[in-house]
Amino acid sequence: MSWLIATVGSKLASLVAGVLAVVGTILLAFGMGEQNQKKKQKIKDLEAYKKTREKIDEVPVNTDVDAALKRLSDDKGVRD
Repeated sequence: MSWLIATVGSKLASLVAGVLAVVGTILLAFGMGEQNQKKKQKIKDLEAYKKTREKIDEVPVNTDVDAALKRLSDDKGVRD
């Protein structure tokens, strides 16, 4: 009788181990995919920031207060 319990227990343990291995592999794949997507999004955000920063840096600095006030009043306070 004990050999029957040992055999069934051994098969059940193998089945559980196999199922856990498959589930672990699937979860690992999803985790890696999510991590990869976050990296891609961060790169896109940094590229967008770079473009914005370049546009900001292209704007000439106006040290003449009267000219700046005139430009702002001509544009109704809207900046470039």
